[in-house]
Amino acid sequence: MGFKKGESGNPEGRPKGSLNKTTNEIREFISKAIDTDKIKDKLNQIEDPVDYINAVSKLLPYITGKVKPIENIEREHRDIVINSVPIKDD
Repeated sequence: MGFKKGESGNPEGRPKGSLNKTTNEIREFISKAIDTDKIKDKLNQIEDPVDYINAVSKLLPYITGKVKPIENIEREHRDIVINSVPIKDD
């Protein structure tokens, strides 16, 4: 006796977005192995603001998790027109 298509022996299942045991253990191991003070020191040594932002933005996916792109939603678009006014030098 099996399950019918679309049915499961555990209809509640694991909550969406929850990590399996192995993934959770690996993340804990990595977070304990990383010296956050060393990373902060290295970031504070970056003088150029653009380089600093680039470094932080490359680290963000490891802090917040990788974000999946949302489905492209059709929206009403309007053209943006920028009217520039010449400045007179007197």
